[in-house]
Amino acid sequence: MREIPYKTFSLRTHKINWRKEYPNVCQFELTFRCGLHCKHCYTDCYNKPNYFKKDLDTEQVKHILDKLYKSRVIWLCFTGGDPLARRDFLDIYSYAKHKGFIITIFTSGYFLTPGIADYFKQRPPFVIEMTLNAVSKELFEKITQVKGSFIKVMRGIGLALKSKLALKIKTQITKDNFKELERVRNFIEGLGLRFIPDFNIYARLNGDSATCNLRVSPEKILALKAPQKTQVNTCQSLSKKRKQTSKSNLFRCAIGRDNMHIDPYGNAFLCSLIRKPTLNLLKSGVEDALDKLLPLVENRGFTTDTRCKSCNLRKSCNWCPGKAYVETGNLETPIDYYCKLAGYTV
Repeated sequence: MREIPYKTFSLRTHKINWRKEYPNVCQFELTFRCGLHCKHCYTDCYNKPNYFKKDLDTEQVKHILDKLYKSRVIWLCFTGGDPLARRDFLDIYSYAKHKGFIITIFTSGYFLTPGIADYFKQRPPFVIEMTLNAVSKELFEKITQVKGSFIKVMRGIGLALKSKLALKIKTQITKDNFKELERVRNFIEGLGLRFIPDFNIYARLNGDSATCNLRVSPEKILALKAPQKTQVNTCQSLSKKRKQTSKSNLFRCAIGRDNMHIDPYGNAFLCSLIRKPTLNLLKSGVEDALDKLLPLVENRGFTTDTRCKSCNLRKSCNWCPGKAYVETGNLETPIDYYCKLAGYTV
């Protein structure tokens, strides 16, 4: 069998599925449970026991995985919350691995145990992505708001490295850790990994915008040595590989055509920040869900005279309808923070 580089395989597969209008990627939130309560986290409003009771059970998750497999999804991201918080995670992971999905896992590392690490060593995911926002115990636990979390997360990172798993470590830039970024950078690069800072902070899914108060000022972000290397929105990144949408379109990203999202209850939606409307995949097929959801966003134009509609900086702006929706309740409302980052004088 002839081997081809992963980048070649990825590009070919995306192009084929785009033409046939199949989704390529699925982000599946297995639970909102997480061992941390990070001050900036946009899902932490659901990190409560009364929500965990609503999580899909093991067989329901597998049933949805069967539907994703049938719809030709290839890249599967298990996320949350923290998917490793589920007691049946390895059962779910093994099932998905057997199906042939290319699996990414988003985890804090808090629940990564030697047993899970050993299992991953034998049947490794494509990549594990963790977040490290501080390298001093005091500051780390100020951000996570959980005592003892620093030791557990650092242990998780150590286990991943010891098992030689493909690992990415991201860093969320906030007012709390801005002064410690160089220390975090040095630590991560000392592990032989790339430093991946991200300045995007969203309002919480329940509309609580207090998290936005943790944003570092645009002036400080722009003054970073290499701001162009900060992490970009995945949907925006994907859209660059596709034919550019009309400037008058509300959505400039690859919403719906390249990826879909599923919450812990089986509800499918097209953007991690825009969760209405949804269709439950326990009752509906993936294709049916896309057929009903895509027309609601595809080629959708602006309906107001918002300044975003005609702004000539929009192409380089980090604003998007999803960020606007969770922060303001309206898809089209400008966010001054992103305007300033893009160079617009508010």
